[in-house]
Amino acid sequence: MSEMPKLVWKRDALFRKAANELKKSTEFPSHVMYDYKIPSSNNQYIIYFSCEHPYAPIVPGFLLVMYDDHKRFIIKWTEKGTPEVHILTSHFLQRYKERFLKQPELSANETAVRYLSRNSTMRPMNIDERINKHIEEYGEYAGEGFLVQDGFCFKLSGEETVEGEQPVRISFYTTFMPLAEMTESQREAIFEECMKDVDALDY
Repeated sequence: MSEMPKLVWKRDALFRKAANELKKSTEFPSHVMYDYKIPSSNNQYIIYFSCEHPYAPIVPGFLLVMYDDHKRFIIKWTEKGTPEVHILTSHFLQRYKERFLKQPELSANETAVRYLSRNSTMRPMNIDERINKHIEEYGEYAGEGFLVQDGFCFKLSGEETVEGEQPVRISFYTTFMPLAEMTESQREAIFEECMKDVDALDY
C-alpha cells in the first residue's frame, strides 16, 4: 500500500493512452493493460483499464504479480474501506480461462484482468459439503465461496494481522466453476444460501 501513490501517478499518466486504445476497440467489454515495475522494490504490477461498452466509463485497476519459487500469484487489494486482499492462483485462472472464457491463448495476466473487470460484484457465501464435497480436506478455512456474474469461486479465507495495523481479510481463490457445469444439487444449495438473505429481509 505504500506504493499506491506511484501506482496512482502511473495510472493517471497512462489514462489518455488507454482511452485512445479503447476507442479503437470493436469488441466489448474491452480491456487494455500495462506492465509497471517499481525499481526500488522490484515489485511487478499490472495497471489495467476496462470498458463495458462504447459509452460506458473507463474503469482502472491495479494488480500485483508475485512469485513463490515456481508458483505465480496475482493479488488484488481493496483501495479503501476494510482492508482486504484477493489472491488469484494460477490454477484458478487456468480453470476460469478453460471453463468460462474458452480462450486458451490468453496469458494469466489477461485472464486476471478479464475476470476482475467482469466480476466486480461478488456475493460472499457460506458453503458446506453439498457445494464442495472435498471441504473437509481443506480444514477450517474452506467454508466460504463467492458467487459472481460468471459462476462460482471456491476459496480459502483467513486473516493476517500486522503489529499495530488493522487485521487484513485474505481470500485465496482455489478454483472456478460456471454454474451450468455444477451439479443440480450444488446449484440447489447455492440457491438456498441466496434465499437466506431474502428470508432475512424485514418487510
